[in-house]
Amino acid sequence: FGGRAGDTLAWLEQAVPRIRRQYSIKEDGKAILGGYSLAGLFALWAETQTDALYGVAAASPSVWFPGWSEYEAAHPIQAQRVYLSLGDREEHTKNQTMAAVGDNIRTLHSALIQRGKACTLEWNAGGHFKDADLRTARAFAWVMEGKR
Repeated sequence: FGGRAGDTLAWLEQAVPRIRRQYSIKEDGKAILGGYSLAGLFALWAETQTDALYGVAAASPSVWFPGWSEYEAAHPIQAQRVYLSLGDREEHTKNQTMAAVGDNIRTLHSALIQRGKACTLEWNAGGHFKDADLRTARAFAWVMEGKR
């Protein structure tokens, strides 16, 4: 929301090569970016800017953000593997902007599948704040598995 996503991505693009060197990670090692909520949205957005990542682990991403769906359609996600999840209560809110999250994530999932990406959409019981840690772990595990 602060308009600094580009700065964060620039920092990551500089940090990843340094981390690879520091820990002797092969250059062809698969980098995955992910997060929960706004961090999940950032990970999805980052992959519209670069093809440097293998996968995105977006647990309960804030795809309700106004203009996100149109932006992604014009600037497609480039990752090979994308995990999406949402709580089954998240779209049931009186806030019209946030209520769009369900339709937006279904649209994104369909678009990614149509583009031939390995993508899954997992629905979880509960609202946005239920089991965030476990849902994030499942997201990264799925992307690391390398299966459809």
